[in-house]
Amino acid sequence: MFKTCPPIWRLWTLIAVAAVCAPAFAGEPEVSGTGATFPAKVYQQWAERYAHDTGTKVSYAPRGSSFGVKQIAAGAVDFGATDVPMAEDDLKKKQLFQFPTLVGGVVPVVNLPGVAPQKPRLDGSVLTAIFAGQIARWNDKAIAALNPGLTLPDLRIRRVVRADGSGTTEVFLAYLKQVTPTAAATITGPANLPKWPGQVTPADGSSKLADAVKNTPGAISYISSDYLARENLNGVQLRNQRGEWVAPSLESYRAAIQAVALFRNSLAPTSMLDTDGVNAWPIVTATYVVVPRSPQDVGRAGRTLNFFYRSFLLGDRAVAGTGFAPLPTVTQARIVALLSTFRTTDGRLVPILGQSSDTVRVVAAR
Repeated sequence: MFKTCPPIWRLWTLIAVAAVCAPAFAGEPEVSGTGATFPAKVYQQWAERYAHDTGTKVSYAPRGSSFGVKQIAAGAVDFGATDVPMAEDDLKKKQLFQFPTLVGGVVPVVNLPGVAPQKPRLDGSVLTAIFAGQIARWNDKAIAALNPGLTLPDLRIRRVVRADGSGTTEVFLAYLKQVTPTAAATITGPANLPKWPGQVTPADGSSKLADAVKNTPGAISYISSDYLARENLNGVQLRNQRGEWVAPSLESYRAAIQAVALFRNSLAPTSMLDTDGVNAWPIVTATYVVVPRSPQDVGRAGRTLNFFYRSFLLGDRAVAGTGFAPLPTVTQARIVALLSTFRTTDGRLVPILGQSSDTVRVVAAR
């Protein structure tokens, strides 16, 4: 296991030196990753900046969390990404290391002609009943009771769901099962690719899902928070555990982070579903990256870890304007420290700064 992390001031000394000293890996083979669609746009944004700064291309294919886990476990990519954290036993068995990168919300979105964005209100029980196929029309009395004064169209509800193995789906379904277990029990099958009762419209990936919602009057779906503004989607308000009506926003995601003291003492995954926090959005999750704990190729491992290392150097700026919330500062520092401890299968320290392992040890010891 890892050694105790050094004091925070030492970590930021290491960060400052890394920012100045880390050279480009120009001309080296690219870094490849695949997995969750939830953080895909952020990773692609980081990749563009990294290529500009270092000359190294990072490719990321958003194919769904389950695909990302399978590919990194098979050694087919340099990193996998998943919205559903791997179990500790599974990580040990496969010799993998997992760390969080950012936090965002899963947001129900609708296409209701004539209804303004963030005006529709749904609570957990009604939302579950809709996705369980038990409420069929938008002017149903159960929905109307939550929306006094709002004119709801007499439209059939059309559920748009992910057709691929999706961590976003798994997080969303976990919320439905937590708040309304009886109704959610009718949604069967794998958590990341469930069988929804009745007729649904499947879509591969978040981008196609967003298009399907925009092109389907009466549609309802669920999507990561960064798609709201970028795709001009109509997100709903949800009632949280405290009975507050909350809109999806950076502030409501931060409220959920604070409510559970996320990653304050460790990187152990913590649920942020239906948290008891003031103004907390009820469907919030961290998303994770998975890499080999003892890589065989020191060059590829160094470039992969350097990619995330440099992204974390940006701190909160790394996710500014993306629709996601950054990790707490102390968590970012803890990850930076842990990324500098990786060793290859033959015991060599992975040079994540693009420097010799001796230089890394000297800097870290100051």
